[in-house]
Amino acid sequence: MRATNREPVAIGTAVIDARSWFHYNVAMDKKDLISYLEGIDGALCSRAKLYVYGSAACILLDEPDRTSLDIDVAGPYSAVDEGDFREAALAAGIPVNPAADYAGDHIEWVGPLRLCLQPPVAGGGLTLWQGARLSIHTGGIAELVASKLIRYDDIDRSDIQYLLNVRRIHYAEIERAAECLPAPFDRDVLVRENLVNLRQDMAIWGLD
Repeated sequence: MRATNREPVAIGTAVIDARSWFHYNVAMDKKDLISYLEGIDGALCSRAKLYVYGSAACILLDEPDRTSLDIDVAGPYSAVDEGDFREAALAAGIPVNPAADYAGDHIEWVGPLRLCLQPPVAGGGLTLWQGARLSIHTGGIAELVASKLIRYDDIDRSDIQYLLNVRRIHYAEIERAAECLPAPFDRDVLVRENLVNLRQDMAIWGLD
């Protein structure tokens, strides 16, 4: 039995032992992702609420053939005992914020300086998975789409097209979500330019 009277630990870079059994998948699909979540859920001593976005949200929303090497977690929007969560993730075989040269599946704990995602809106989010102690949540479709405007590459456009077919929303809703991004992303030039690109793409896709 693991001790539970440890001090809370800040989530930073993990030290990975070369002898560890962590998974080195070519890419993590939904089956792999659910397996990790079940492993974490079974190893947790306390309740944990994770707020995910990016590829993990798309995978859990059943985007066909979507894979990833990481699970992006919005740290400021999640509620966990950080020490307990890190231990549970290690026990499940998926480290949190491993060293830069780590090539396996991992959890990317994203702090406020890099978090391009609107804060949760009461009643507006989605529950993606529920275990005994661990629950996985994300924002609404507009918030998820707006979070992808900081890059908007081919994979992002494919994700967005899928998300907009999961739930049809208007461009104006995405525009509002982009305006609610945390600073400095709410005024980022690239985000504003990609809003224009998205509007053009939505017209091509017949989605607005």
